[in-house]
Parts: sequence; structure tokens; C-alpha cells
Amino acid sequence: MPNIWAHIQFGKEVLRAIHAVQYMENQKWRTAFQLGCQGPDFLFYDHYLPWQASTPLNKLGSLLHNLHCGPFLLSLFEEARVRPLTDPAVAYTIGFLLHHVLDRHLHPFVFSRSGFKKWHHQRFETAMDSAILMQRANLHTGKTPVAPEIDTEGRLPGGFASDFLRISAIHYPIVSKLITADQLDQAVAQMIQAQKLFFDPTGWKGRLVFGQLAPFSPPLRIPDWDVLNEKRLPWIDPTDRTILHRESAIELWELALEDGIATTAAGIAWLEAGPNEEAALLKDKFSGLLRNISYETGLPCEAGKITFADSVVPS
Repeated sequence: MPNIWAHIQFGKEVLRAIHAVQYMENQKWRTAFQLGCQGPDFLFYDHYLPWQASTPLNKLGSLLHNLHCGPFLLSLFEEARVRPLTDPAVAYTIGFLLHHVLDRHLHPFVFSRSGFKKWHHQRFETAMDSAILMQRANLHTGKTPVAPEIDTEGRLPGGFASDFLRISAIHYPIVSKLITADQLDQAVAQMIQAQKLFFDPTGWKGRLVFGQLAPFSPPLRIPDWDVLNEKRLPWIDPTDRTILHRESAIELWELALEDGIATTAAGIAWLEAGPNEEAALLKDKFSGLLRNISYETGLPCEAGKITFADSVVPS
């Protein structure tokens, strides 16, 4: 998946395109939106240290990426409809949608080119973040802390944790029974804590722990290898080794932008509609654009599995 900064940048570009960037002038709305742009990834930060055991929240994060992806997002928007568009929880919901859209276009590329070797996925993501942000925003991720951009005071914004858990229980009932709303908020706090730890602009933290932070820390230098596939070399489809693609990350980004603009505009139109027949039509339009697509494969949920890769990450 693209990493934190790339998801924020993508969200900003979509808001500009649909003329909704004015909401970003409100700090609480902005940080809520930018946290939302991280989608289900905050769940992977529950007990994020390598020696800590996997948790039900980690499992929920995996399920959200692969099963009932469209129906869950539809339920999330249904819940947000009772709130005004200026509510931080609504900002979070819109951002969550945009995480999904970018992932479903770029995640297969990331899996294919990062491979399955330990920490290569993380190294690829942080390198891609660095290259994309320098190219599209002239921002050096190794010198700019990301934690303040997503810091919603260590909790899901707008008191949304209980609502999020209730929606999760509809679509993922077994694992959701093992989770509390407080634990969801704690996962957000751990995500922010982790980003503060990983940010290492002078490199002293990495030296202190013998390089163990390196896969997670934004690189101090812009990658000199072709992380974005600007040479348009072939890469194998991670679900079918007989299929070769040549798209660059930026070409996939542009496709995601088209998708994100249309889908987000439709979602916001439904959010703003009253309880009438028009709302039902707008919901149908949004649902049709959303579909039920896996974050990881870019295919309909349960239609494929990440199996193949050909890593380009330097040794």
C-alpha cells in the first residue's frame, strides 16, 4: 500500500479537484480527514512492536482490506449521514473512502515490486512515499514529521469509535466481539506514537537500535532506484503470474484520481441529500462506483489472492 504521506497527498488532490478543499482550513476537520486517509491501517498499530503478539484489531485490519470492502464503506457513509459535512467524523469517513480508492489501484503494484522478503514491503512503501511526495508536493518525508498531520488527540475523531465498532460488528461479527471502542481509540494513539518514533531526520534513533527502525523510517535521501517504475518495466500481476503490467506508479495514481474524484463526489452528494427518493438514487450511484473491491488485489473481494511477486527492492 502507499504509506501515510502518499495517502494524505492523494486525499488533498481529490478534495482540490472536487472543490471541497475549503474544509481543510479547519484544523480538526483536516487532521480527521488525514487520519481517515489512512483507512484501516491504524488497526495494524495495535501492539505494533515486532516482538508483540498479533491482536484482534490486527485481524480486523486484514479483514477490512479483503472482505466486504464495499458494504463496510457503504455502512460507514450511512452512519456519517446523520452528521453535518463539517463534522470531523464525516471528514474521517471521506478520507477512509479515499484510502480504499488509492489502495485498490496501487496495492497490486506495491505487492508485485516489493516481494515477500522480511521488511521489503515496508521499505518499498517508505521509499515510494518519499518519491511521490517530492515529485507532487516538493516535500521531503525524511525531514517533515507526519505525526502532527494525523494527530486527532489519540482517538477516532468525533467520538466515532463506538459507531465504527458497531459497523464492524455487522460485517465482521466474530472478531468484533473481541474488540472494544476504547481499544480502537488506543490503536489510533499507538499509530501516532509509532510515527513519532519512526521519524528520524538525523538517524540517531536508527543507530541506537542498530538499524531496526530503517524499514519504517522515512528515508533521509530520495531513493535513487526506480521505485515508481518510471521506466515502465514489466511487473507481474500478484494474483496471476501469467499477466504482465507496465504501468508506472504515477500512471496508476492518475487512474486512482479519476476514480477518487467520481466516487467521492457521489459519496458527498449522498451525504448531503435528505431522506427522500433522490437520496436513494444517490446512494445507488455511489454504491455502483464503490462496488466491492479488495484493497489488496484491486479485484472483486474473494476473486483473487496475493501470491506472486518479483521484488525490485535493493538488498
